[in-house]
Amino acid sequence: GPHPAGLVGTHIHFLKPVGATRTVWHLGCQDVMAIGRLFRSGYLVADRIVALAGPVVRRPRLVRVPLGANVEDLVREQLHDGACRVVSGSVLSGRAARPPASFLGRYHDQVSVLRDETEGSEYSFHRRLWPLAHARRGRVGTTASSGRPWAHAAKHAQSIAQMMVPLDSFDRMMPLDILATPLLRALLVGDLEAARALGCLELEEEDLALCSFVCPAKNDYGALLRFALDEIERRA
Repeated sequence: GPHPAGLVGTHIHFLKPVGATRTVWHLGCQDVMAIGRLFRSGYLVADRIVALAGPVVRRPRLVRVPLGANVEDLVREQLHDGACRVVSGSVLSGRAARPPASFLGRYHDQVSVLRDETEGSEYSFHRRLWPLAHARRGRVGTTASSGRPWAHAAKHAQSIAQMMVPLDSFDRMMPLDILATPLLRALLVGDLEAARALGCLELEEEDLALCSFVCPAKNDYGALLRFALDEIERRA
């Protein structure tokens, strides 16, 4: 089915939901083939097939690259002229591939290249109004991991994301049997107990990517989810 039907979290939710007392492991098809080849031939396969795609790419295609490949080398002489933005992973849940992190993510099977039209545009205007969608996760993550308690990290997130418009579009974008709007509100205000009761343990960042995409305030719910999951693990 259409996205997000193919996400790992969607399959796990309906087959064997994750909880505080249940851990579920998943493995990609290319990793399964690499393990099989290792046992059959004794050779470790250290490359993967990834999609190189986007409106700026001259010839979108599948390419074979080593694990952790340098994305700058991958896209060199493959793009149309003009400013562009390279993403390791999908445009919804990937990360910017630029120095010093200009390498393919371990579990990414796609490199997306978009035209950079942020400056002097309506997008740039909204970017200045709602900066959480463009805040670097490394910067915010450092705040959460530098010894500050959850309340401080949540307060920092709230200082960036200060509002939420409770539209039914969140529930339409959520394929899981989860109350999307109450969960997102709990993540936004830093209510850890409510977020846990509403099912945040079943999710990872990519499961909330569409909610961030349709959010009028452009809040990054994936980053807020990561704050909550890290704090739950710290308190366990």
